[in-house]
Amino acid sequence: MAKDLYSLIDELDLPVVKIDSARNYWLVRTQSGEYYEEFYFDNFIAIGWDEFNDIEQFKSTEKSILVKEIEKQYPDNKQPGLIYNQIHRFLFEMKPNDVVMIPSHNSTHVSFGLIETHPYIETVSETSIEEGVCPFQKRRKIKWVKTVKRVELDPLLYRMMQSHHTINNANDYADVIDRTLYSFYLKNETAHLVLNVKRQKEIAAIDLVTGINNILELVPFINNPFDPEKEFNKNEIELKLRVQSPGVMEFLSSGDAAWTVIGLGVILTFVVGGKAKVTRTKDQTDVEVSSQGLIEKILKFRKHLDEQKLKQLEIENRQAIKKLEIELPEETKNLPERFQED
Repeated sequence: MAKDLYSLIDELDLPVVKIDSARNYWLVRTQSGEYYEEFYFDNFIAIGWDEFNDIEQFKSTEKSILVKEIEKQYPDNKQPGLIYNQIHRFLFEMKPNDVVMIPSHNSTHVSFGLIETHPYIETVSETSIEEGVCPFQKRRKIKWVKTVKRVELDPLLYRMMQSHHTINNANDYADVIDRTLYSFYLKNETAHLVLNVKRQKEIAAIDLVTGINNILELVPFINNPFDPEKEFNKNEIELKLRVQSPGVMEFLSSGDAAWTVIGLGVILTFVVGGKAKVTRTKDQTDVEVSSQGLIEKILKFRKHLDEQKLKQLEIENRQAIKKLEIELPEETKNLPERFQED
């Protein structure tokens, strides 16, 4: 099923981000924000301890020997083993396509990026160092993806920010980081649809429950491309909520049901966004939409399709999205334009 799902996503050219389940996540310090802007604008991260820049020698030398050498070079540091671990992590544990995040001064902003290169040594002149340039020579190139203000950061990441090691493994926060970076993605055969609730004021419980229910009511209308005779069930979708205002709704489905969440993302973009119009004649149901057949593959069009129910859900979902100030996934915002007729 997974192979078929990936193939269908490619066939329909859907903007679903495919996340490698093997990638790791890292928090890299910026000297209390001193080098944050340089890291960001020059697209790299770096660490110090430049007396240990011979990558191959570091790799081939026993840890106990290197720890003693570190102790000699940095006699004021009482944790030479920790320094070894930090250098080893930067050189050999971090991999291309891993995610890194760096905090600005006072962590007012956090930038997220993808590692692009293996480690390299950058020569930095004394003149540049005197002018305030980052002196650290062990570096990796980074492609920055997103910057988030601290006030908008998922509270679950606050704990991560409290660690003061130069490099911190953040794999325990992988789910939170993924949904911070992306809103429409597939990982470990699980589809994720993240809807950001932007409303600043308190949200009435009935409005939240009604909004969620209206979205889930679209599930029976989603076509099962792998088994047309089998209908999807709302119970196959999980929900994660961050209920602060603003907050997050995250819809998830796995395995055979993963297509339901992908379908929801497309339907909400076209139907709720007013890009689809369903009409029915005596013999058939038609759809008018600038999608070149995309919606027809997502929605279930049969003679007994309840177009009145779908129309009502379209109205109710528009109202809920407006009331809760729900932001549709960034990845799907250009769907109508991508599928317009020539």
